[in-house]
Amino acid sequence: MTRYLHGDTDATETDRLEKQARFLTRWILDGVEAGPGARVLDLACGTGAMMRRLAARLPDAHLFGADLSLRQLRAARARSDWLMLAESDANALPFRSQAFDVVHWSWLLEHVPPGRALEILREVRRVLSPAGHAWMTEVDNDSLAFWPRLPLAEECFRELWRAQEEGGGDPIIGRKLYGLCRGAGFAAVQTLPTTFHLHHGSPPGYFHGMLEEFAGILDSARESLPAHLKPRADEAFAQVLDLEKDPGASFTYTCIRVRASP
Repeated sequence: MTRYLHGDTDATETDRLEKQARFLTRWILDGVEAGPGARVLDLACGTGAMMRRLAARLPDAHLFGADLSLRQLRAARARSDWLMLAESDANALPFRSQAFDVVHWSWLLEHVPPGRALEILREVRRVLSPAGHAWMTEVDNDSLAFWPRLPLAEECFRELWRAQEEGGGDPIIGRKLYGLCRGAGFAAVQTLPTTFHLHHGSPPGYFHGMLEEFAGILDSARESLPAHLKPRADEAFAQVLDLEKDPGASFTYTCIRVRASP
């Protein structure tokens, strides 16, 4: 696992992940379905934020979570003691072959060295039933754009993506998913680019919510900024939030969702 940019699993970070999951669920879980008795794995479940949303969406499924971080799993258990959780590396899952009807994850492969992504996808394919589906959501951080331009905030985000790459992660893994899934042996791969272009004409709360989301990302990862930018992190944070005050402003970002079957 690479160095996690967003600090330790303290209450602040756990709350940020919970808020992120609440806001993004409507997009990330769109189309994810499973009926009574289906076995569903939330891979890289972390603190359980998205796993709890899966449980609400799929109340009759048998839901399991797996994550490498024991600290995050303990945080998940502290919030929901009913969760079925396993400490596990994603490329060596402790489950039999074809054990699951659905495997879901969001924001996993951006945090692993690029050379391991194919191993993880092969392992996911192994634990999927022949008629099962893997649903994955990953970043394409080069797509981030503000209008009007925010030079300081944009520089800070570029430095965060650089730190992520230098730490062994991949800030543009989303655009590589189709080829990786085919390389891992998935027979059917459907890519679902999900673009957020938000402004004051968007449904109420959407523009505000996404600006808060990315301001929170910047705030949580401020220790990964280079020395000359750390003292200006609050200024950059405020720039992002203040964009909402401009009636002509907009925010654009694309994440990549993929539905793959064996």
